[in-house]
Parts: sequence; C-alpha cells; structure tokens
Amino acid sequence: MKYFLMKKLIILLFLMMLVFVNGVSAGGFNMTSIGEVDTSGRQISQWWYTSGNPTFRGEAASGGEVIYEIDGTSLQINADSAGNWVFTPQSALSSGDHAIKITSGGSEIAFTLTIGSENVNWDTVGKDGGGVLPAAGTSWPTVMLTFLGGGLMLVAKRMIR
Repeated sequence: MKYFLMKKLIILLFLMMLVFVNGVSAGGFNMTSIGEVDTSGRQISQWWYTSGNPTFRGEAASGGEVIYEIDGTSLQINADSAGNWVFTPQSALSSGDHAIKITSGGSEIAFTLTIGSENVNWDTVGKDGGGVLPAAGTSWPTVMLTFLGGGLMLVAKRMIR
C-alpha cells in the first residue's frame, strides 16, 4: 500500500512539472539590430543609420506584445513563437533625429535614431560604449516546484516508514 501511494505521488509530481514547466518562457527583451547595424542588445542614448527605411529586430517573450513608438506615433506588434520580433516603419523616416521608444513586458528601450550620414557626430559615437541588458525570465515556477517536490518527498518518506 505504501509503495502504491508513493508511486502515485511521484506520478503526480511528474505531471505537475509538465504542467508548470511548459508554461515558463525565460526570454530577455532587447533590440538586436537596426537594419544592418548589430546592436547586440546594447542600450545607448543615440544610434545612427544612413537609410530612412531601417528594419528593427529584437527579442521578447514568446508571443509577447511589443509597442513601438516613433516620434509619438505608436504601433503594436507581437513577437513570434521563438520570441523574435521585426518592425519596419510603414513610411521612410526623414533625415534627422527621431525619438524611438520600444516597450514590452514592463521593460523599455528608448533612444534617438539619427537618419542620414551627414548627421553623424563621430565624437559622440566613439565615446558611448553602451551596456548589454541581461536576459530576463521568470524564476517562480522553478522555486515553487523545488519546494513542492521536496515537500512531496518528505511526505512519501514518512508514509514508507
């Protein structure tokens, strides 16, 4: 009887792990490129791009909402099942500075995008090394399953005695 009950507890633990672990998506939110410029997730206050039609690429939570704002005009896109998102403005951006803000899951990336090669301040470009954002995710399912598993093992051990 004790062996049978322990077997049921182990199966229950396994099923709970399947239910909770499949729902976990640990994905960071960042911008990986502007057109052909590899940003590598760095956040700096200003980026320069020569073409008025840049394609922005990045990573977010799988299927997550990404809100893009260019000069106060917002548009919502969604990341695909792998967590990748791609956005190209519907019309070409004019030469000069543009305020860009990208938000997803409570995180925000904001910078000035300068369009046109004549607008580049090369002294500023050389000074700002930027910083790489760490990957973000959800740890509560892992912590919960660890404590639940430990508790079930203690209960099973007492039942076997």
